[in-house]
Amino acid sequence: MAISTRAETNAATNLGELTRQIQAHIAEPRFSGALWGVKIISLDSGKTIFENHADRLMSPASNSKLYSAALALGRFGSDYRIVTPILASKRPNSRGTLHGDLVIAGRADPSWNARHAGTNFWDLFSPFVTAVSNAGVRRITGNLIADATFLHSPPNGSGWAASDLEDYYGAEISALTLNDNYTQVAVTAAAKPGEPCKLAVVDPCTGLVLDNQTTTTLTNVPRHVEAHRFPGEKVVHVFGHLPIGSTPEMVDMPVPLPAEWFAAALKEALRRKGIKVDGSARAVFWPSASPSAPIKLGEVVSPPLRELVYDFLKPSQNLETDLIFEHTGEMSRPTNAPAWETSEDCALDALHEFLATNGLPAGEVHFDEGSGLSRNNLTTANATVSLLQFMAKHPTGKDYIAALPLAGVDGTLRRRMKDTPAAQNVHAKTGTLRWANSLSGYVTTAAGEHLAFSLMLNRYASPPEVKRANELDEIAVLLARYSGSVEAPLAAPYAQFGTLIVTQFVNAPFPHPARANGHTYHGELFSAREHYSNSTVAMFVSKDFRPADKVDFIIHFHGWRHEVAGTLEQYQLIQQFAASGKSAILIVPQGPYMAPDSFGGKLEDTNGFVRFMDEAVEKLRASGALGSSPVQVGNIILSCHSGGYEVVAAILDHGGLADKIREVWLFDALYAGTENFVAWQKNQNGRLLDIYTDHGGTKDETEKLLAAYQSNGVELFAAEDNAANLEALRTNKLVFLHTDLAHDDVIASHHTFEKCIQSSCLQNK
Repeated sequence: MAISTRAETNAATNLGELTRQIQAHIAEPRFSGALWGVKIISLDSGKTIFENHADRLMSPASNSKLYSAALALGRFGSDYRIVTPILASKRPNSRGTLHGDLVIAGRADPSWNARHAGTNFWDLFSPFVTAVSNAGVRRITGNLIADATFLHSPPNGSGWAASDLEDYYGAEISALTLNDNYTQVAVTAAAKPGEPCKLAVVDPCTGLVLDNQTTTTLTNVPRHVEAHRFPGEKVVHVFGHLPIGSTPEMVDMPVPLPAEWFAAALKEALRRKGIKVDGSARAVFWPSASPSAPIKLGEVVSPPLRELVYDFLKPSQNLETDLIFEHTGEMSRPTNAPAWETSEDCALDALHEFLATNGLPAGEVHFDEGSGLSRNNLTTANATVSLLQFMAKHPTGKDYIAALPLAGVDGTLRRRMKDTPAAQNVHAKTGTLRWANSLSGYVTTAAGEHLAFSLMLNRYASPPEVKRANELDEIAVLLARYSGSVEAPLAAPYAQFGTLIVTQFVNAPFPHPARANGHTYHGELFSAREHYSNSTVAMFVSKDFRPADKVDFIIHFHGWRHEVAGTLEQYQLIQQFAASGKSAILIVPQGPYMAPDSFGGKLEDTNGFVRFMDEAVEKLRASGALGSSPVQVGNIILSCHSGGYEVVAAILDHGGLADKIREVWLFDALYAGTENFVAWQKNQNGRLLDIYTDHGGTKDETEKLLAAYQSNGVELFAAEDNAANLEALRTNKLVFLHTDLAHDDVIASHHTFEKCIQSSCLQNK
């Protein structure tokens, strides 16, 4: 059954229509016994477009790999490489004889795969042979030992079914691997009916023994071949029959004890290059101790992590995922971890920490292992979309998205959604178990909006004429066809003044580990999910802005119980900025979302402001707002209202770029942190402008500071706000303005923000 006509022809033009289409699909009678978990959000606005049981714990199948990939990229970065040491128990002598053992210390590099590389099997060993040869070794009198003890791991992932162990997708986990730890048995019909078929293991040195229980039949008999290898055996029992003259049948078969396979094959590869190993080829595994081999002869380095992730996400390769997952766990192992804690356990702990630290719903993710082969893995559509949203703005986000299968093009989506708007558009991870199907990733609508989605369907027995995958694909196609807007863009009301870019920052204040569990104020919990996960940043470029080699910025921080859109609207920041006659860029980051909290998140971290500004410049450059020439940050003005004082005080103290911060404006915001403002003003000779009210809570602190300055004879300007002209504001470094306005009126009612800009150090347009 192809994608339905509804998805093919009826492109929704408004959000209500799109919602009705998706709801109608998942409510079809054939799903009456099934479970859906769906969430779709806009990456551009952060708005939830559609959700249905998004908090329901579902079996994600191979959507689990999204989490494993994100964990590894987040922990190591895209350029990380796995290094496999080549060791010896003694130094080789001058004649090239190593009177001892050669040890390959596996680190779970999954890249030695001739099928991936399209090379000869023996070419996989070239880096090892070259390293041994370059170390001057010509003969080894001891043993060749494949040391797989790096992974504290049983050979199979937790929660795998016994039947998985006979298939290639359930190949054993080992710190040393070959060809994804499975080979193929070639079954070829004999020359005469009644004779056994001919069997051959495609790869050498596997140690597999073939039990041939096949028969060659007449041409009119349908072919049927299957193979079984039972736990603890190396015997492959091959059953069935092939018609005479038929093409050979290739049967995938996991290789037991893959580190032993690696050792045997490497010994033969060395022999072929004239390096003799007198002893045996063997392997050691956890919990045995690693063999003593203090001499390093060389090393073999993997491709960069971006390629390793690509290689397991595109084809949904289980073993390679588990190797990277457990490598990450082992590299994250606490020094006080008990001896029995497995690499898988460490990886699961690291995953939970990664999610919690980044404000993602760790409590909704319950995994046994990293590949998704476990039927016990559970997560929600909400958690998966939160992860996708986070990774879309992560420094490794481009590599993460590029590694996902592309609809109609490659990976597990190469045959799906062809000849639809989703083709070459949807980047998504598939997931398939017997009763679980999932599809989660990214799509761009016909209107150009970027969406993240997670679609999970469990306990569904599809009718014979329906492909289960199509049930998910239909929703993805509906999204790709959607030509409407999610909502009126935040930028629309300001188009007459210039360009408002609303985007998500990795280095935005939130999420932040300090608010991973939310924040309690006067007994009320403000959750991390609702109040500390919004990483929106608005950047306004006026129509008359002129790019230069140095660009000036005003960064404004809102106060309690506010958010970006409301801040821009209520205080008319863009209108006042555009009317000021200055060439600069206005940036408004989201602080605690609608919460009574002054905490500035990542911008209170050491050098957090430096990272924030670096990202701002990069995003502005990518938007085309800065032109094509290289630019630097010029003058910076920090502006804050009410509770925004805390983040500004922290930036001045340890956020970086203090030498570029020329002015600080406090709009009824001097509650605390006074020593930071005073120290910055003195050290940088910057302009400190403090506007205070009688009832906003800042009067006492302001008057104390005024008195201290006056008693020390410091030159300053103090007046009522309506008595201060632009010249007085422009020529004084310390400005204190009292106003009779209400706390929420000090920025806009007297066009105060505009006057501050007009009298600032910023250049005219």
